[in-house]
Amino acid sequence: MDKMPCLPVKITAKKWADKLQDGSVFMRSLYDFGSWSAIERHNRSDSQMKDGVQGDIGEGIVKTVDPKVGDEFFNCFDPEIRAVMKGMYYIDENFYQYSKIYCMYGLTYLIHEKRFEQPDERLLDFGDTAVIIYNPNEFLSRVLNALRGKYGDNVNFRCDEVRYYPPYYYGDLDEFCKSASFSWQNELRFRVALLDGEDTVTDELGLVRKCLIQDRLPITLDIGSIRDISVQIPTDDLIGLRLPDFLLP
Repeated sequence: MDKMPCLPVKITAKKWADKLQDGSVFMRSLYDFGSWSAIERHNRSDSQMKDGVQGDIGEGIVKTVDPKVGDEFFNCFDPEIRAVMKGMYYIDENFYQYSKIYCMYGLTYLIHEKRFEQPDERLLDFGDTAVIIYNPNEFLSRVLNALRGKYGDNVNFRCDEVRYYPPYYYGDLDEFCKSASFSWQNELRFRVALLDGEDTVTDELGLVRKCLIQDRLPITLDIGSIRDISVQIPTDDLIGLRLPDFLLP
């Protein structure tokens, strides 16, 4: 199935959609979404951050292990404990939870079918307003310029589509991998790691690298108005594919 590159869409409440179009890009630490903060989210009864919407206890998993096979670490457990383990996985504690992320829906055009891929109705859980960014290259440029202006070269940045893995996948994962149960989100993601320009470490290859700032606080970028490269519509219209005519290729 041939697809064109996705158009980034931020789905959120109307007041935050307005702020985004005015140039405010708010990025949370991955900590706020993953297993590290699951108990906190549960105790807050935060409906939007609950698991299955924005919350995902799988965030931060760097490796999954087949419980029927195990590995050198898990096979050291008592057999009675192993017998009741439904899953085995490793969660990163040193990098991912401190990374700042910005999540968007990817509105995808199916070339041969000459139509946009149907968005899932569950997107309404993210908010009542969708900001469609129809010049993604310019949007990315403005985000990168804002990062450079605020943090200089003390930033590690990555932009990519999220990849969804099936229930019985066992192997390595990174911060752009999520369970297939979240595939309806068709997510695009920015990831920002802030670096300490005064603190370095030499890695196993002998390269000197800046150390990650282990700070879970969110960041806000001012990228200037994006009303010239975006349009705002109700999320209902996005789901119903009632889109502005100029978005059609």
